[in-house]
Amino acid sequence: MNEPKPAGSISAVLSSLKSKFKSQSPQFDLTTVKGYNRCECSVFAVVENFLQPGSKITLEEAADSVIEIFPVGHLDLTPINSVCLDLAEQIPYTHPSLFKLSRLLWMIGRNNRRVINSGHKDVAIAIQSFYQGLGEDLRDNQCDAGADDSDPARFVNYEAFQAHIMETGMWMPSLDGTMGTIEEAFEKIHKDMRPEIQDARILGAAQHILWSGQTLFKLLLWPRYEESIYKDRGVALGKWHTWRDHFRKASEDDGRGEECRGVAKRVVDIMEALEKGMAF
Repeated sequence: MNEPKPAGSISAVLSSLKSKFKSQSPQFDLTTVKGYNRCECSVFAVVENFLQPGSKITLEEAADSVIEIFPVGHLDLTPINSVCLDLAEQIPYTHPSLFKLSRLLWMIGRNNRRVINSGHKDVAIAIQSFYQGLGEDLRDNQCDAGADDSDPARFVNYEAFQAHIMETGMWMPSLDGTMGTIEEAFEKIHKDMRPEIQDARILGAAQHILWSGQTLFKLLLWPRYEESIYKDRGVALGKWHTWRDHFRKASEDDGRGEECRGVAKRVVDIMEALEKGMAF
């Protein structure tokens, strides 16, 4: 059975991406890369070096280098998000570089030079403005595992990245989006869907339990808003159990790929451990 395969080593991923940024010698501007502007090329170079295995570049140094690309007074930092989100789709969900990438964006938001250049006198607002823009770009670039021109593995990697982002503390954690991803993974699977897409949906949903399961469990038990429909403890645990049972079924389904079954089993173990340790 075909199933989404993680990309190769991070070096291979970065090498394949680097080819996209090689000069195409456009007719009117030899210093502009076709499809990307100068800032995007420069951002990519910094992020590439930072994510390399064995890199000695610190988080702070990488953030400083990214911000130094932009001149004083330049407020459009879209190139940072566009490059980082492109990388996020291609870095295997099991690779630590995906976590490093999320931390880099967290640090860029707090970078002193960026805050000063943001045009906001209030530091908190200056920081939040960057995170808000990132959040909007995350939603706008959401992958679809079933798109005809999309690699299902990119969907899985992107979901893992979003889980890492939520854990950085850029904004208040929420069930928004995550709940839909988990429930759609099982409710919208049908027999006519290609097996690799079915597996990708389950693997994508699993990322939120693997990397932020404790946060999700707390949000169900102790919601942010009192009017939440999950304020009843029994309802909250029932939702948790429904998710767990779906993953258990996937872990025992011979129709699923080996990777999908294995990850689903991990998720079941994590969910049971979290409930046992946190439900007093």
